[in-house]
Amino acid sequence: MTTAPAPRQAPPEGPRTTRRREQTRTRLLAAALDLLAEQGLARTSVEGVCERAGFTRGAFYSNFASTDEVVAALFAQQAARVLEHVRSHLPGTGGTTGLPDLVARVLELLPVDRQWLAVRAEFSAQALRDPAAARILTTAREELLAQFAPLLDEGLDRAGRTATAPATELARAVLAAHEGATSPAAGGTGRAFEVRLLTAVLEAFSAPATAPAATGAAR
Repeated sequence: MTTAPAPRQAPPEGPRTTRRREQTRTRLLAAALDLLAEQGLARTSVEGVCERAGFTRGAFYSNFASTDEVVAALFAQQAARVLEHVRSHLPGTGGTTGLPDLVARVLELLPVDRQWLAVRAEFSAQALRDPAAARILTTAREELLAQFAPLLDEGLDRAGRTATAPATELARAVLAAHEGATSPAAGGTGRAFEVRLLTAVLEAFSAPATAPAATGAAR
């Protein structure tokens, strides 16, 4: 009886393989964002993303299970960019910064990705009637809130203030205000309006650090 040869195991990924895989994933995400912004969710297919990125279906499915997973990855990618921007623009530990100045500093160079705004708006609308899309949106938002809340707490500390509400509640309020101000429905209100809006939200959910925090405040 002839013994079948043992299946050959794939070698572990080295730095070069990992870098190439990351480059493939980045190109696929860029192609997906282009197509989603150009033609919408319903008309964007795996084949179209592969053609735009210059890869085969095999390359796609070695990185993503579906177009829904691509959208989830785009949410994570955009969140990472915003969080990194906020971290890099928080003032140093010396002294305090007024709240309007702090908000203006963070927003000053915050990139506004028109493609992503279009995709986010359409996917948010789809989530109202599609449970799968709603789950993706909820997961993406909860992950963003978990990372954003500590940054808000740090920013308030730089401004000499303390939160008077749970950290995630404050983060939800700030994100809702920011998304509302940057949505197409807002009609291009501009950064000056957004600074005033976010400053008002932060003031409503915080108090000067020297004053006693409201009952039930979470730090």
